[in-house]
Amino acid sequence: MFDLRIPSGWFFAIVGAILAGLGIFNPGLRAPLTDFNVNLYTGAALLVFGGVLLGLARRRP
Repeated sequence: MFDLRIPSGWFFAIVGAILAGLGIFNPGLRAPLTDFNVNLYTGAALLVFGGVLLGLARRRP
């Protein structure tokens, strides 16, 4: 059976990398009502989540 954690983990990791890259290289591009870089923090969280999914898929029995 195919493990859905692998493509989901890659999806979240890629989207997280794109958002984190936007947050790092274009910090002026942010939500209008916030004072902090939403793209950077959300991208970092998605990268961590994607890494957790890929780690769990690798550790499967």
